[in-house]
Amino acid sequence: MTRSMLLGAALLALVACRPAPQTAGHPAGHTGHSQNEAGTPSSVLSVHDARVVAVPPSVGDTSVFGTLHNAGPAPLRLVGVQTDAASHGMLMVTQTDPAGLTGMQDTPALTVPAGGDLTLSDTGDHLMLMGLRAPLQEGQTLTLTLTDDAGGTHTFDAPVVKP
Repeated sequence: MTRSMLLGAALLALVACRPAPQTAGHPAGHTGHSQNEAGTPSSVLSVHDARVVAVPPSVGDTSVFGTLHNAGPAPLRLVGVQTDAASHGMLMVTQTDPAGLTGMQDTPALTVPAGGDLTLSDTGDHLMLMGLRAPLQEGQTLTLTLTDDAGGTHTFDAPVVKP
């Protein structure tokens, strides 16, 4: 297990009991919008209760949680995440091995089911922001962009919250 994975696991444990914040400027925690590959707005993916975990200034990685809703008729396969606040993003899954040990691992894709939700949480699938470019401040808002395997982009805002 790499140092980043251990740090991520520690971050996940810290936020386990924290409720999702409401985001100003969006109805009922809605924090995102989508565009298709042509760059026109799409209503396929919406993001609710998105949040970025505040970390001490000496920590260079953090996690992103929330709920992704796919209103479309087909599963939506997400293949990337990026933000100006970090050098790169990773899609992560949390799994338990046959020995009962739980750990997280990067994955090439996360799938949001057709007409369904994908919950990004400290105990399951989530996003990691690696190589933060500057310390995060509680209350700061990051803009993140998810990319799907058809080339569509889905941009949303997420507040930075303390664990």
